[in-house]
Amino acid sequence: MSSFGYGIVGCGWVAPSHGWGVRALADEGVRLIAVADKDLRRAKHIAEEFGAQFATQAYEELLQRDDIDAVSICLPDFLHRNAALAAAAAGKHVLCEKPLALNVAEADEMVLAFERAGLALGLVMNHRYAADNIRVKRAIQDGAIGRILVASVVHSSALTGNDDGSSPWRGRRGLVAGGILTTQAIHFLDLLLWFAGPVSSVKAWADNLVHPRLDYEDTAALALKLQSGAVATLATTNGAPIMDDITGTRIELHGTEGHIVLDAGRVRVAQLRDGAALPEVQLPAPPKEAVGMFGVGHIHEIADFVRSIRRGDPPPVPGADGRHLMAVLSAAYASCNDDREVQVREHLPVYQQSSPKSQEEENAP
Repeated sequence: MSSFGYGIVGCGWVAPSHGWGVRALADEGVRLIAVADKDLRRAKHIAEEFGAQFATQAYEELLQRDDIDAVSICLPDFLHRNAALAAAAAGKHVLCEKPLALNVAEADEMVLAFERAGLALGLVMNHRYAADNIRVKRAIQDGAIGRILVASVVHSSALTGNDDGSSPWRGRRGLVAGGILTTQAIHFLDLLLWFAGPVSSVKAWADNLVHPRLDYEDTAALALKLQSGAVATLATTNGAPIMDDITGTRIELHGTEGHIVLDAGRVRVAQLRDGAALPEVQLPAPPKEAVGMFGVGHIHEIADFVRSIRRGDPPPVPGADGRHLMAVLSAAYASCNDDREVQVREHLPVYQQSSPKSQEEENAP
């Protein structure tokens, strides 16, 4: 199998999850070639841990390398656009951490640049790679609960990465896309839309109930009208003392022929139409030594991302989905400011991707 060079731009707390994802593909000829971070000490640490040949403070140097095919962008929100556009100009595929950009205009610019260059732009949505989430996605695709009528998410997590407010960019206007909605709840909004489809309009409320010194919300509630006609809600806070994104999350999906409840990442209730069943899903085991606070979803998504590039397929979580998330959240903030329902204007096909395939399924005749 031909070699495939990978780079990581940004060596903060999520970078090791990307490093493990690349290392898991070693048998498929994928290698971490270079890493970049303005803090050279951090870059050298990641390079040493994951066997990269080159560490630099300037990601432009990384992008100039001919032996790199794709990069992960693990930078603060306000740096996503510039780094992604530079990567597109250099001919590199990109997997970008969430949110895709600071706003819809930047997201549009990024999506268009990669379309014009014929390159893949993917978004990290690692929770799509939890086995029970995949089981639910496949059951819905098979019509196991009929047409979805009502859906909801309740999410609570204090995992902000900025417990003392000392971060120079987290929670700061102009440097991040938003608060709890864009930093943590975005994952579960994504799952909601992956299951039930895209949004047509939003009515939202948000406030700083626990962290008043930050510029963005720590608590919010969204009422969503979906393009299908279904209605959905999302309520979220990072003020409660739950230190992970899964334990305090519940997703409910109610359809014309049944309902499914996911609680703390597991299917707790599944009342399905006659003859339907939740499919079994077996994901490949990650490297035994893999560690990280974000679980193993990144490992599975990076594998899916690289394989999609090699097949010439769209990325598993395309940039268009990331753009739609930005449009929904921008509409939510506008609704909060104006106390009105706000339309979500979409010009791209979104949330069309099916559930991820295991390596065994990909190799099946």
